[in-house]
Amino acid sequence: MKLSRSGKASLILSLAVLLGFARSSLSTLSDYKSIQSGGSVAYWPRVDVTVNIGKTIGSNNLSLGFMVDFDWKTWRDRSILRELAQNASYKLVRMFDFRKNPPLVPCTSWNESTKTGTWNWTDLDLLVQRIFEIGAEPLFALGTTLTPMTNYIPSGMAVDPNTGLPYPASWAAYCREWPKHFKNTGAPVRFYETMNEPWMYFGWNDYSKISNFMNVFNAAAQAMRTEDPNVLISFDGTNRKPVLDYWLANGGAELGFISFHKYDSGTINYYSDATMLDRAETFQLKTSLSYYGVKDAQQKYYDTRGKRIPVINSESNFNSVCDAGTDPKIQQFVGTVWEALVLRTEILEGADYNIYYSFSSSASWEKTSKTSGGLGFGMINSDNNHPWYPYYVQEMLGPSLSVGDTLLESTSNSPDVRVLSWVHEGNAKVMLIGRTTQVLRIFFTGITGNINVTKIDSTFPWETPSIQKSATSLNEPVIMNGYSVILLEP
Repeated sequence: MKLSRSGKASLILSLAVLLGFARSSLSTLSDYKSIQSGGSVAYWPRVDVTVNIGKTIGSNNLSLGFMVDFDWKTWRDRSILRELAQNASYKLVRMFDFRKNPPLVPCTSWNESTKTGTWNWTDLDLLVQRIFEIGAEPLFALGTTLTPMTNYIPSGMAVDPNTGLPYPASWAAYCREWPKHFKNTGAPVRFYETMNEPWMYFGWNDYSKISNFMNVFNAAAQAMRTEDPNVLISFDGTNRKPVLDYWLANGGAELGFISFHKYDSGTINYYSDATMLDRAETFQLKTSLSYYGVKDAQQKYYDTRGKRIPVINSESNFNSVCDAGTDPKIQQFVGTVWEALVLRTEILEGADYNIYYSFSSSASWEKTSKTSGGLGFGMINSDNNHPWYPYYVQEMLGPSLSVGDTLLESTSNSPDVRVLSWVHEGNAKVMLIGRTTQVLRIFFTGITGNINVTKIDSTFPWETPSIQKSATSLNEPVIMNGYSVILLEP
């Protein structure tokens, strides 16, 4: 039975959900019995979860994405990595235009006097083709404000000594070549950022520098839209209150989307695990003194410009430290739960895309080259093409949650358990996220019958991750073994 997304017939909804759960056959109670070392089952704390299948709270906007950075060529040329990406139903792939190892720089030289460049699109065109083949589309971040800037813009392009940025006309001519090229090749590339992390240039609220950047951005946006009016152009940090307020009040060009980068710590162990999980659900996703949350950023833009634009978390991971190596917790259970909480919050807040930084990294290189004990930012170990647990969270969610799916009201009586419920292709699905290391018993109200369980928890060590699959009955509790992500579906 299929559900009407209008939500007008709760009786049909209830029947469809109950019938959907009943389709699964009960094969084992291993989820209930597999944990024998944590004490008597009767003494594990009880948590009650309620799913109100008759009440909708909205619809899903979120699609998943990832970044290819230094690993762009590895991803492009390994079919197994592209297959992993397709299996998780990723829809957006972000990359830089300035990476030189290996080189992803289509403009090999620039003539400042004629404002023209020498271009070789071969590598990039094949990468774009591979992205479209998996059902996703690319997002290009053109340029950056890293210094010295001459290392990150085409060779021969000048920097204005008065602003520290390229001259607007020259940068506009460079950026215009991108939509022009893809229009000529027939590749429907829509998403662009220019430049990456400009807040490194203008700081928090240096309005003279924001004005300098705005002049360069406006010139590029006008040139690109002249070539292709369908392109969506933005820059990350547009959720910062001083930036968005200034932009809207002082003639900033139309933004194609709100963009931000979410790393919840800049150093290893700066925050406790509990605080990191709190920040997963709040920092930049909900409004604070310094940032507009997802809903408020959209509303601010709509109130000023009369248009709803998407919101993209265009670069995201547990934390951003990398000089001495990455945080070992990225691939561990707390990093996995952090990722699940970010995605759940973005779904509930109405975000449109989440881009994980990055798709893959070499654990062996990180261990031998760095001192932190981390394994890189990747959710795939490129040494053996094997996923870490953060990938499995996204593989659970991506194929089972589509844009437009109805979100159901669901609650937990414990702050240690988060719940997300929705209807996908006529069937109700429930995701549980455990924020504690304690073993818990989860009892349900509002849904009954037999279900299939897909689970991540410490039954299998994070070093050798494996998805657990079983079937059980909601007449019995679902056991949550510490930090966990669980998907229940017919």
